[in-house]
Amino acid sequence: MNLVVAILLIVNLCWSIYLTYLFTKKVKDKSSSNTSNQKDNLLAYPKINLVRFNPFEELGGDQSFILVLLDSHLDGVIVTSLHAKDTTRVYAKPIRNGQADNVTLSKEEKVALAKAVKN
Repeated sequence: MNLVVAILLIVNLCWSIYLTYLFTKKVKDKSSSNTSNQKDNLLAYPKINLVRFNPFEELGGDQSFILVLLDSHLDGVIVTSLHAKDTTRVYAKPIRNGQADNVTLSKEEKVALAKAVKN
């Protein structure tokens, strides 16, 4: 059973890294096509926030996390990883102008987004 959990964690971590790579590539392509604004090219993610939390009271430790990546226009993504006893789930939600884009955010995601926008 522990081997299955370890494999699932590795797969979910790889998926998170891949989603982050795709987002990075999209933002980089967007900012490089807009050569009139040099500041966007220097910092693709001027607003980043990482929050670790425990979504389930029966599990110990803050194994779950929320990663907020926003560009200077407050467009970006929220990547949420929920770690349970036997599974880990990863979600990506689009953000436009500092607001959720046709998706519902959890209480923790709203707090993480507000902190990223404020920074």
